[in-house]
Amino acid sequence: MVERISRETLQEKVYESIKDSIVKNDLMPGDVLSIDSLAEDLGVSPTPVREALAKLSAQGLVENARNKKARVAPISEEDILQTYEVRKLLEPFAASKAAKKIAEDSKLRAELESLRSLAQEIQNEVDDEPLSSSQYENYLEVDLGLEETIELALGDTLLNKMLKQVRNHSLRIRSFTEASTDKNVPEVVRSNNEEHLEIIDSMLDEGLKMVREVVREHLENAESRTLE
Repeated sequence: MVERISRETLQEKVYESIKDSIVKNDLMPGDVLSIDSLAEDLGVSPTPVREALAKLSAQGLVENARNKKARVAPISEEDILQTYEVRKLLEPFAASKAAKKIAEDSKLRAELESLRSLAQEIQNEVDDEPLSSSQYENYLEVDLGLEETIELALGDTLLNKMLKQVRNHSLRIRSFTEASTDKNVPEVVRSNNEEHLEIIDSMLDEGLKMVREVVREHLENAESRTLE
């Protein structure tokens, strides 16, 4: 017997689909979000779309003012500054908490060590030329893999849920700014990758104060690069 999809599952799938389109800037800041059009595109009724937009509005990704059509929220310089300020408060603490868990979990530690090997390989290869497509994919794998490993270590906690919400804004800002710049710049890749190595090393060494310091420094550098 085919398992029936619950209303909650459908609503969550619709929410994730629209959210991903916003975060990746397939739906750009200021774009009008027609409930009927989105429902038709997704092959669902308007109800789960309406519920998803309400949830995205509560998270600051959609503007849903009364008597006006919903729109993708704009991205201002103040939004960027506030996003990084919140990340600088949450992520150093989260990384240090994750490091404690990783020290006790051989599988998570092995994953982090694998990311470290890949990051070191990238650092050895990067020169004055842009990375090849496969090298750049490896670079992104380290970046996203580090975030995913921290999320896995934190588990189903309030801290992790808060992090994911802030990262939605962060990824949207990143996608938006990278669309107008060359993201494969050797000196930027080298600096970013070196900072990833420092974070991974500090987490593997269980120097919790150092973890917080290097993560905060990485975020300050990332903020400066974003605002350039």
